Amino acid sequence: RMGVDVMRWMFAKARPEENIPFGWHAADEARRELLILWNVYSFFVTYARLADWTPTAGIDDVIAAAPAWPAMDRWILSRAAGLAAEVRTDLGDYDAVDATRAISAFIDDLSTWYLRRSRDRMRAGAEPADRDAAFATLHAALVSLARTVAPILPFVSETMYQNLMVDVVPGTPDSVHLTAWPADVMAAHRDADLERAMATVRGAVDLARTLRAQAGLRTRQPLARAWLALPDRGVAISDELHELFADEVNVQDVELIADGSELVDRRVKPLLPKIGKRLGAAIPAVMAAAREGAVEIGEDGSVTLAGVTLAPDEVEIQATPRPGTAVAEDDGLVVVLDTELTPELLAEGDARELARAIQDQRREAGLELDDRIELWVIGAPPAVAAHLPAVAADTLAELLSGEIPADTVVSTVQLDDGAVTIALRRLG
Repeated sequence: RMGVDVMRWMFAKARPEENIPFGWHAADEARRELLILWNVYSFFVTYARLADWTPTAGIDDVIAAAPAWPAMDRWILSRAAGLAAEVRTDLGDYDAVDATRAISAFIDDLSTWYLRRSRDRMRAGAEPADRDAAFATLHAALVSLARTVAPILPFVSETMYQNLMVDVVPGTPDSVHLTAWPADVMAAHRDADLERAMATVRGAVDLARTLRAQAGLRTRQPLARAWLALPDRGVAISDELHELFADEVNVQDVELIADGSELVDRRVKPLLPKIGKRLGAAIPAVMAAAREGAVEIGEDGSVTLAGVTLAPDEVEIQATPRPGTAVAEDDGLVVVLDTELTPELLAEGDARELARAIQDQRREAGLELDDRIELWVIGAPPAVAAHLPAVAADTLAELLSGEIPADTVVSTVQLDDGAVTIALRRLG
């Protein structure tokens, strides 16, 4: 009922100086964590078989090709290389706890960031060269991960390795436990600058998601633009990562700014308990200047009011978004979203909701991932109807009109402008 690898994972994560929780609940928690890894592996196997893709090269060829691949591919390979080095150090120090935590963080990155961002590249109809790069990247990352986790998860890693390597790549060692530690061979993939840049982008994405939630803007609703101010830490964001941020946040344009000061109204509030004794008779003039907004903010965070300079800890600076915007800041990273919605943006958002509903209906109908469908959409407003060809392409559909046949799966989708009927069936 528990499973030996689940038990090993559960004990490896437990600090030896603390009581070790044991029981079905603790095992279920460990199993859920390992299922994330297994689901990523299963996704790769399923889609690689659908695409008839098999690895045709060793790791040396992957290393040679990777510099020309997208930043997302290079990033996850860099993370895999870093993980192998980190776990080797941790296990060498007999620190299984830090090793398992590093592995958990990598599995989360692999699942919730890399695979979620890259899965469309592996679907039917994807551009062949880009699809092959995505498959090769995920394959290399999974093989490296299997070799890295082998001391802790010997059976899961062996199952993965046999299917990923032994069954398809001639001349490979017969077992994952006969392979060399992957840190040295993966070291050429390490790119610390790219990892820092990606971490900055992910932080900006988290801030933007928070702003969307606070403004009541659903994820699929496109926005016109976002402004991004980076912390001054020598992090360079490439055009490719700009596009990744725009796509993830669902904005049409991203503009880099020096800071958020141009897009927010800042109000300074002097802290009387801290300045009262020091300023004395100057307090009324300082407070009046603060109310009037007659303030100068220095680069070091100091504030000048009525000719008096206050230290950063003597004031509270409140940033108020300007109308039609939402602002968030964290440790020098500033994200500003344009929250005004035009009719065109609303129509595009409805089209994306429609595409989601069609994909849900495909799953409910039991269709395979690569099944093409015939699709009828009845009652779409003209502005949404203009997006239907793109919706059809995204859902592997042939868009038809006329009376809905009796053998279709029919449902109703509620959009902002009213209800729309969708019907579909497998093509052919």
